[in-house]
Amino acid sequence: MKIKLLYILLFLYAFANAKNPFDIEQNLSDNIIIPESFQKEEVKFNSSARILKGVTFHYINLDGSESDLNLDINKSIDWHDRYVLTRVKAPDPSKILDVSVTIPEKNNSKSDLNTSVSIELPIQTDKIYDFIAYTTYKNKIKFSTSDEILSDFSIGNPSKIVLDFKSDNIQPTKNIRLKDSLFKRIDFGSHKGYYRLVIYLDGKYSYKIQKDSTGYIINLL
Repeated sequence: MKIKLLYILLFLYAFANAKNPFDIEQNLSDNIIIPESFQKEEVKFNSSARILKGVTFHYINLDGSESDLNLDINKSIDWHDRYVLTRVKAPDPSKILDVSVTIPEKNNSKSDLNTSVSIELPIQTDKIYDFIAYTTYKNKIKFSTSDEILSDFSIGNPSKIVLDFKSDNIQPTKNIRLKDSLFKRIDFGSHKGYYRLVIYLDGKYSYKIQKDSTGYIINLL
């Protein structure tokens, strides 16, 4: 009888101190240390970044195991910008209203047609010398000249674009500061049979040259 009573007391003690498998907070505290609640995180890319292929979230589950959530994005980005991952609270179901929507009839009147034209305004324009002038835009620069480009290449990080123009016109060296664009400076130097422009940029870029009737356009990529 005493032995049975002892077994019963031991069973009751073990049951009273057993962990509840459905106690979420207790299970979490046994596996990980809970940090503060996530609110927002900012991301800044380096100057060579152009396309965001995807994002991977590495997280810890309720049972302490680790998992990944992969998001396929494949969108172009501007490395000058900051990209923000932020927390958004779930909507309150009690505040969702049933709203009926009326779709207006189409109006084919010409007066209702809305057309828009996108025009890119120059940021800065000036002459280097009488035979060559420049105009800067957000991500391109135009050189107005009748002289022919002999060669071009890019070096460095941040990038510098080097352009050699055919000319026998010898002029003093110039250093031109640019403002409010991806282009920071133009250095001009004369040599026998050509002159050279060195264009300093604010980061790492590739480029494309287009020729038109008045000169050359350098597009940054």
